[in-house]
Amino acid sequence: MTKKDYELIATSIWRAGFIEDKNKIRQKAKEDIRRLIAINIATDLKHDNPDFNREKFMAECYLNY
Repeated sequence: MTKKDYELIATSIWRAGFIEDKNKIRQKAKEDIRRLIAINIATDLKHDNPDFNREKFMAECYLNY
């Protein structure tokens, strides 16, 4: 995979956070799920490419690692 592919994935995860829910509990749950998905993808990408930077990927997703 290329840097462009990684950026595309991170952007897609970031965009998923745009849909807000007025219910704070559901919104928190959505953010937790988005974070878990990003962490799982980052782990798989790290296995694919040992030079992959998880912290940078998470930052591109606008999530804390």
